[in-house]
Amino acid sequence: MLNNLKRYGMALLLLLLVIIMMLLGTLGVKSFGDKMFEDANITIQPQGERIEL
Repeated sequence: MLNNLKRYGMALLLLLLVIIMMLLGTLGVKSFGDKMFEDANITIQPQGERIEL
């Protein structure tokens, strides 16, 4: 019983660590992209079509 708890605890800890690293990477790329567009003085306007359902 204790071995299973240790094994699943370690797996959950590693999964949590991977999720945190993915979030930090995503936020880093987003802030880098925002800073790059801010320096270029470009404003992005969304252009799309309205779809009638």
